[in-house]
Amino acid sequence: MSENLRNFTTAIYGFDAVAQRVPDDQWDADTPCDGWCARDLVAHLCGTIEALTHMTRTGEVAMPATPDVGDDPLGYWNTTRDDVLEALDQAGAINTEGAFWWGPMSIDRLLAFVQWDPLAHSWDLARATGQEAHGDQTVAESAIATIEPMADTLRKMNLMGDPVEVPADADAMTRFLGLTGRDPNR
Repeated sequence: MSENLRNFTTAIYGFDAVAQRVPDDQWDADTPCDGWCARDLVAHLCGTIEALTHMTRTGEVAMPATPDVGDDPLGYWNTTRDDVLEALDQAGAINTEGAFWWGPMSIDRLLAFVQWDPLAHSWDLARATGQEAHGDQTVAESAIATIEPMADTLRKMNLMGDPVEVPADADAMTRFLGLTGRDPNR
């Protein structure tokens, strides 16, 4: 298993651990993402993961689209999670090459970028639903290395907020949250 696949899978299961514990009456709770409730956040992440699944299976670029998760956001998430893990489990899947979101690359390289989405949104969902968030430090460190060089571009694309200052000696997850515009003390 590649390091990128391991980190992505860890981030997916981290998000899953939070999603599985969301009470039915909390899917409309506000998240730290302006204008998004928990249901919206799951829909966004499912759209990103569905695009990744399509690219993994076909080698053709797919842009994320936000699906309607309806009255069963957890059920929609469960299907999306299972689909992407099944697609990535196929022999040679991570070696699939294509002109994906950031230009020519392999699925393995794309996973290095995508891992930050479930990592960040697991924290957002936990905050929205009164859960304790547990971000994986290794995944956070990897995500920082991948997105920090392109942070200005990601901010211009409205994919993350302005940085939040955190202590220089903070752990990787705290630094990741600050980099992506999340206040770890919120």
